[in-house]
Amino acid sequence: MLKQPNISAYSQKEEKDIYRIKFISGDSGSPFWSNVKKGAQNVAEKNHVAIEFLETFQGDSFGYLKNIDMAISSQVDGIIVQGKEDPEFIEIVDKALQKGIPVITVFTDAPESLRKTYVGPNHYQEGEIMGEYIAAELNGKGKIGIVYGGASTDYLNLRKKGIINALAKYPNIDILGANNNNLDDLKGLKETTNLLNHNPDCRVFLGLTSDATNGIVQSIRGRGQLKDYSIYSFDQDPEISEFLKEGIVSAVLTQQPEEIGTKSTILMLNWLDGKEMPLEQNYYTNIHLLKKGNTP
Repeated sequence: MLKQPNISAYSQKEEKDIYRIKFISGDSGSPFWSNVKKGAQNVAEKNHVAIEFLETFQGDSFGYLKNIDMAISSQVDGIIVQGKEDPEFIEIVDKALQKGIPVITVFTDAPESLRKTYVGPNHYQEGEIMGEYIAAELNGKGKIGIVYGGASTDYLNLRKKGIINALAKYPNIDILGANNNNLDDLKGLKETTNLLNHNPDCRVFLGLTSDATNGIVQSIRGRGQLKDYSIYSFDQDPEISEFLKEGIVSAVLTQQPEEIGTKSTILMLNWLDGKEMPLEQNYYTNIHLLKKGNTP
């Protein structure tokens, strides 16, 4: 079911509001997107901009595209949206541009579209950083089971490519399970179980998402001692933070969601004001590797 839009304090445009912006995501209710919204809201309030947040749940592609189409129909001044490398998404973004509405993608990109820029982490670099760190922890030798935890997407494939590139110079490290099996309803549990069944000596696992990491932990708990395994993760959420605190997860690569919201909204205003034209192709936000024992 489509989630009702969350409307900010400035959603109804007042006389003092100079622009109307729609901020659209497809990951309703997540702590990550709550912080993205916080950054965008702060910029909007300081600049007297009417901003409205529209959200759908993961997998609701129809509702997601409908939100973008509604934003175009309401003739907003700009759209900030979580990108999707999907023909229908690209088509609707291009439609917005044809109507004179600039679009900025955040966290995930659609570089083939006519969006003005992308704001978010460099997912390929994320993979490289994590790959190098795990290689150092393994002293250049061992097996790594990679778990998607859902259907493969472009940003997850970028992470995987970064990992593979970083590990290419370590001939004694084997990468297992780097191909997704479309087990999206099981969030990494069955992927991990299959890996363990075929590679019982594998003691290192990497979840490409927090869902994947949760699946890894569940699978290992069902058949062995977590202390005998090293688990690494992308994307911090409250559960991953607890795993890190408890030492279940060895390291997690985190993003800066509030920075994504702040930067994307500032860039949209700069574009609308004519201060920054054209925008750069990408504006990469900060990423950070958190290790167990040095958590905040």
